[in-house]
Amino acid sequence: MTPAGIAVATEADVRLPLATAFARIVPIELPKIFPRYGPLPAVVDTRDQTGGWDHVGASRTVVLSDGTTASEEMTAYVEPSHFAYRLSGFSGQMRFLVDHAHGAWWFCEAGEDKTRIRWTYTFVPHPGRSLVLRAAVVPLWTRYQSRALALSVREAEKL
Repeated sequence: MTPAGIAVATEADVRLPLATAFARIVPIELPKIFPRYGPLPAVVDTRDQTGGWDHVGASRTVVLSDGTTASEEMTAYVEPSHFAYRLSGFSGQMRFLVDHAHGAWWFCEAGEDKTRIRWTYTFVPHPGRSLVLRAAVVPLWTRYQSRALALSVREAEKL
């Protein structure tokens, strides 16, 4: 079930078998796929990770180039088809707009040695903040997310 909020979805194909695509994308280093985009800061690090990023309950802190952070926790892990996470505790300006966010990735076969990836990111705004979020953040985030997925595909295919 999709949480209440404002969802942005993007899809891409990767030239890898399903299990390989999943195994390479899930643990990808966030700084490789989230460079700065306009006013949206880059991800520069993750810290305080609790074990591998391969099970429900794993958590870490995401560090952004403007010095802000967010807490991330794995909420679903079904190898090789799906993983999901929740971001909360935003320390920057997002804390005024967003209560938390959910990310969910689905992987399915799309032909021989080809996998279709669908990534949905859902912002759950604070009451009364939906219009501002839709107008100011979602258009930028949509392009940021599309680029991050394209970079994920490129990283996975080059390994």
